Parts: sequence; structure tokens; C-alpha cells
Amino acid sequence: MDLSHIPVGENPPHEVNVVIEIPQGGAPVKYEVDKASGAMFVDRFLHTAMFYPANYGFIPHT
Repeated sequence: MDLSHIPVGENPPHEVNVVIEIPQGGAPVKYEVDKASGAMFVDRFLHTAMFYPANYGFIPHT
């Protein structure tokens, strides 16, 4: 998937698309997107006993 094809959103700033790298309450795994290929891969395993209280990610083209 080429992230350059994902628009910011239909009606920014009220409606935006996001790419989630660490899901809320999910497994302690951090994902990254390779900008060259668009592939998502595991960046690292988080070695703490914590969970994220919200989704962590980014808005395309920002």
C-alpha cells in the first residue's frame, strides 16, 4: 500500500484519515510504515508493562 494515495480526509480538520501504529490497549508492539515501499512492519516490541490509553499514529501527508 502506498501511503501517498491515502488522502488526509474528506473534510479536514473535521474528518481525517489516520494510520494507527500502536492500537489502544493492544499488544505492546510498535509498527512503522516504510516510506519507500509503503509496507507496514514491526518496528519494536515495547518491553514495559504498560498499555496505551489511546490509539497512536499519524495523519497522512502531515
